Amino acid sequence: MEKVWQQIASNLLIVLFAIGATASIHAETPATPAALPSSLAPPVAAVSTFSVAKFAPPSTETALASINKEDAATSQRYRKRNWLRQKIVSDRDLEKYRLVLDENWHKAPANKHVAILIHGFNSTPAKNDGLLVPIRAAGIPCGTFAYPNDYTLPSSALLLSRELKQFAKDHPNRNVALVCHSTGGLVARACLENPQLDPGNVDRLIMIAPPTHGSQLARFACGTDLWEHWLSRKSGWPWTRVHDSIVDGLGEASNELCPDSEFLCELNARSRNPRVRYTILLGDDACMSDAELSWIREKVCEKLLHMPGIDGRAEKLEAVLADIDELVDGKGDGVVSIKRGRLEGVNDTIVMPFGHLSVGADPEDKKLADLYQLVLSRLE
Repeated sequence: MEKVWQQIASNLLIVLFAIGATASIHAETPATPAALPSSLAPPVAAVSTFSVAKFAPPSTETALASINKEDAATSQRYRKRNWLRQKIVSDRDLEKYRLVLDENWHKAPANKHVAILIHGFNSTPAKNDGLLVPIRAAGIPCGTFAYPNDYTLPSSALLLSRELKQFAKDHPNRNVALVCHSTGGLVARACLENPQLDPGNVDRLIMIAPPTHGSQLARFACGTDLWEHWLSRKSGWPWTRVHDSIVDGLGEASNELCPDSEFLCELNARSRNPRVRYTILLGDDACMSDAELSWIREKVCEKLLHMPGIDGRAEKLEAVLADIDELVDGKGDGVVSIKRGRLEGVNDTIVMPFGHLSVGADPEDKKLADLYQLVLSRLE
């Protein structure tokens, strides 16, 4: 049975790599796109896309000049995808991406931090809500921040900045602690480690399994939307599923999560925010041994050599699989490797026995009790 699962895994990697290899990972070339068929036209009038102009308050226009330049470059890189979003995504679609506080959060003592949960890639606040159960039980006021989980991370950081700045304006005496899972930690850092975006009211940042230096699995992310909107989803008409997939992004985030991406290189070159106390919690409960991964790597590369049109991509995949500690037990959590999760300047980094996808899913999971308790200790 073990060999059967290894064979399935190797065949899946071949399919994903073959698909991903044909996708453009460079700047998209200019093109005049054809109009969408009328049968696919959404029943909306106003359309928009995430941009600096949409999320930046007028008072920060000058301060955000450099971000405007960066956003323009990002828009150029993804211009075909943005064209599709502009045709389909409405302002109403974007209303769900915001900061939401628990109903009676303001009744908690003013000296307690407000803990804001930031979810990860291809996730939602609801999928990670288990993280907040013990925090709420301790009497700490909570909230969640939702962002388009597959769109560009700088745009999501800009939205986070806007929401936190508004919170600081409305509640100037409240400090905020960000509790982030996976990519949520990168969104938080992109906000807090940019002086132009830093809201000034966050003094604690707890990152669980952050892909600080990316994840090799991001190179195989072409099937994640298929899983999120079609395989794991229980309801929704076909057009609704296609529409929702476009609303939350068209793979821009997965490009930015690849190791050595332009986004990650720029982010990791920044200094830590001196007003923020950082904590990083990394998991080592992955699903394979070194021997199992070696067997899969050998079989995948062997089969790719006989596939037409692959050319020299077999060597590229072999190099990726030779450095995919994300999947190795004791070296990663199944998505993020320990070595790629560490961040220079963060001494409060702890490795624990948990898997990436189990975090926040079940608040009663005894295997995660120590993790939840550690998060709570950093908030009190």
